[in-house]
Amino acid sequence: MKHTSSSSSSAALRESTGQGHAMPTVHSHESMASAMAHKEGPHGSGTMPPRGHVSIAGKQFMPHAVAANDPQRFFARVGENPLGEAFEGKITVHPGMGGVPVREQERDALADKLADMPCDGRKLAYIHVPFCETHCLYCSFYQSPYRRESCSAYTDALVRELRLWSDRAAQGGGPVHAVYLGGGTPTALPPEDLDRLLAAVRAYLPLANDCEITVEGRASNLTPQLIEAALGNGVNRFSLGVQTFNTGVRQAMGRHLEQEALIERIRLLQSCDQASVIIDLIYGLPGQSMSVWLEDLHIARSLELDGMDCYQLGVHKGSPLAKAIADGRIEPAADCPQMGKMFEASVRTLESSFYRRLSVNHWGRTPRERNIYNLFSKGGASCLGFGPGAGGNLSGHMTFNFKDLTRWTDTVYAGRKPVGMLLAPVRLAALNKALTEGLEQGRLELAPLEALCAERGYEGLAAQGELRALVSPLLDQWREAGLLEPCGQSFILTVAGQFWYVNLTQLLIEYIETQLAVAA
Repeated sequence: MKHTSSSSSSAALRESTGQGHAMPTVHSHESMASAMAHKEGPHGSGTMPPRGHVSIAGKQFMPHAVAANDPQRFFARVGENPLGEAFEGKITVHPGMGGVPVREQERDALADKLADMPCDGRKLAYIHVPFCETHCLYCSFYQSPYRRESCSAYTDALVRELRLWSDRAAQGGGPVHAVYLGGGTPTALPPEDLDRLLAAVRAYLPLANDCEITVEGRASNLTPQLIEAALGNGVNRFSLGVQTFNTGVRQAMGRHLEQEALIERIRLLQSCDQASVIIDLIYGLPGQSMSVWLEDLHIARSLELDGMDCYQLGVHKGSPLAKAIADGRIEPAADCPQMGKMFEASVRTLESSFYRRLSVNHWGRTPRERNIYNLFSKGGASCLGFGPGAGGNLSGHMTFNFKDLTRWTDTVYAGRKPVGMLLAPVRLAALNKALTEGLEQGRLELAPLEALCAERGYEGLAAQGELRALVSPLLDQWREAGLLEPCGQSFILTVAGQFWYVNLTQLLIEYIETQLAVAA
């Protein structure tokens, strides 16, 4: 499922994978772990593509056919169709995810030190449930098959992990502003196990009074008993991985619930009137024509949801979908120009329906929908990760739990936090996170970024106007290409820029690093 998933299993690479639930997604921080594995290889093994390259379906491309040391490799194509052709393809890593791997022999001691350091500012928690009843074709985050008899033992171990650091400063000090249960499929847990897990969340995490507590899942799992277990423990947000309402397209992707039954389950949840209900939709699926996509948007609007995500499909090398397309068992997904048009259609449709933009891919309709977890996680908020493969962020250090279920379980029962990988922050980590958070929301505000550089004392960027002078050649080129528009002293992304925002974010981060290295 999604977000995340980061990464997390779900809450992913939501932009780059099309995720939400049941797919790779930027909701969850597991998405982060998966993103790092995709970018650098498992446990930072160093398989990251050369700088300036774009990873598309497992192949490497340069934005332009230029030398690796030519700054023009960061430029977009200038032409009549920036929406579909500004770059060769979408970058498929979560932007700003770099770090310096901590050696294994130093990892546990550093993790223990971080546990005793209070988290500054915004704090989140990501809880990973790895089980899925089916492996959807488009999903790169599938981790463990669902077996009901495994759920109780898994919940036991997860409760133990929640208790491990409950009296340490990183977890116990300061309020948690958002909790995200991602996966995998959290709603695959039986009601009694979801009840126990959420009770432990309330017992061992210092939740803010207005804490956003999200459970992501499949509509097919929504029963009165499961909904009661969630709402009775303070869940105030449900994120459902619909992907498409078209029964034929759904079933071709491995989702079995038919359109009518799907809508019935969503309405059942809405009838409780106690939580924000949002759905994920994916555009570009095989068999999903523009007319099917417009119908998906129409049905979603008719449900009067609190919000929705619209994500682009990602076809990743080695995924079941990539194999099915290669074998001719399913028709190809939409190409970039087609997806650009579908993205534009979603923007036009939702703006005309008075949805408000919360981020490039996320829309809110009612005041209930805040999207706190996703917005804060992109901006480098502290995050506590629980469950196999879950990612987190402690004092700027990215943490990733052991992904292997047995190793994770054994470590928890040995009384140790199951951190399998730690990444120390790079020099410009704070700037990278600020860039990512702003561009995720469709804007690039240079004044606060310059203030941040001055506060951090970044060499070559700390003086007034240095950052602006450094990035102006690139921003001017992107403006010429139709991706940016000036707004006072700042910039906003055009619709084409919003479609390519992952590329813009990662390329801008790498451009700054490259130009500083040249100046040095």
